[in-house]
Amino acid sequence: MTAGWELSRSPYPIPPKNTSALSPFIKGVIDLRWESPSYIHNNEGWIIRGVNIYRSNTSDRGPYRRINQTPIGGEYYRDVSLTEMQYDEVVTHWISKYQENGTYTFQTKYPIARIGSSIEPTSSGRDVIVKVDGRISPVAYIVGQTGEVTLSQGYKLDPINSTAVPDLIINDNSVVTITYLAYSHTDRLGYFLDKNTYYRITTVAEDPISGSLQETPINYAIPFSDIEIEKVDWMWREGIRRNQWALEQGGERVRLFLKKIVGIPCACRDFNRRTLIYAKQPDSRCIICFGTGIEGGYDGPYDIIIAPDDAERRISQGVQGRRKEHSYETYIGPSPIVQQRDFLVKQNNDRYSIGPVRRPNARGNVLQQHFNLGYLDVGDIRYSVPMDGVPITWQKTKYTYQPIRDTYNPRGDAPYQTEPDSAIPMETGRQDISKDHLLRGRTAVWENHNSGG
Repeated sequence: MTAGWELSRSPYPIPPKNTSALSPFIKGVIDLRWESPSYIHNNEGWIIRGVNIYRSNTSDRGPYRRINQTPIGGEYYRDVSLTEMQYDEVVTHWISKYQENGTYTFQTKYPIARIGSSIEPTSSGRDVIVKVDGRISPVAYIVGQTGEVTLSQGYKLDPINSTAVPDLIINDNSVVTITYLAYSHTDRLGYFLDKNTYYRITTVAEDPISGSLQETPINYAIPFSDIEIEKVDWMWREGIRRNQWALEQGGERVRLFLKKIVGIPCACRDFNRRTLIYAKQPDSRCIICFGTGIEGGYDGPYDIIIAPDDAERRISQGVQGRRKEHSYETYIGPSPIVQQRDFLVKQNNDRYSIGPVRRPNARGNVLQQHFNLGYLDVGDIRYSVPMDGVPITWQKTKYTYQPIRDTYNPRGDAPYQTEPDSAIPMETGRQDISKDHLLRGRTAVWENHNSGG
């Protein structure tokens, strides 16, 4: 510590940075890595005790549950997810039925854990819910290690025959389901290809003055997932900046139009709204969709810089007359992502079509985009696309904002909220929505991007 310097301390412990979630060891077993929060300058005034890891199997907004028992002092954690709730699992493996030895005993797919534990097997019927044809049935005893469940059998008096008859009768048409906390010593339960797992890591630190432990508010921790591509580190990020600097010094300023993928179907395709099928290909001379089949045709324009032109031009003689031939390879940065059939406009209004795109990358992160540009003849329909974008008329739209009551008191200025009320849903045709939320009119794509609308 240099003389005259004071320890920097934030109002709360800053969460760790450079978090990542990968599954390199066993499929479904996720390895979590992060950078120690003690490296952060604003944490110098705290005594860092470790980190807590929270997991959500629903979305990046939660709900989150802590998966570690005590704060982790290292920079690595392996999430094996040994437990998973099984809801209404249909019983198919019967060990014995009443007709055989007087009891109903079945076996679950996984061993049964005690509620609130990690992988501790249960022996209590309070940890499961068994339903027979929709009616809850009492449980006599459970062997959690093997998943064996024996139902409690009661008897009632038959007033006609004056005999005791069993209260629980399960036949071949009965549907028996069980809800329990499953566990496994080897497999990660609840892991599927379409299931997303999100994590947040918070810092646990000690106040050196009071000695109390404080933790990062969870809505200040950045959510991350195992399905994300690896993040760009500082070296590649600096390389992208240097390439952009080179383009700014000697590149060519152009405007980019991106072909629409979805939107309002154009009438030139004879779209059937009942069968959702197009009757024919779009008209290549249509001035509404410009040959794309979607009204407006293209999004944009976007101002970008491309590498300078270094190819020669030539005039060729063909069956339809003379035409200019000019094609060359160029490159841009990682954004915006361009596709084949997009086009750009140069300062003299020459328009060029974008060919196949190559994207050099580092561990999945796009660093540059290389593609061929081909000159478009003046008669091409893309010369009819206006330079200020194509305004589209939409029906009246009402935007509503319905805040949801918080289950806890988070910081309102947090950047990574855990509650869903920051999402603004769009609804139309609602009579119970005030007219003050009504927006009408023509909205150009170019105006949206340049006015913040």
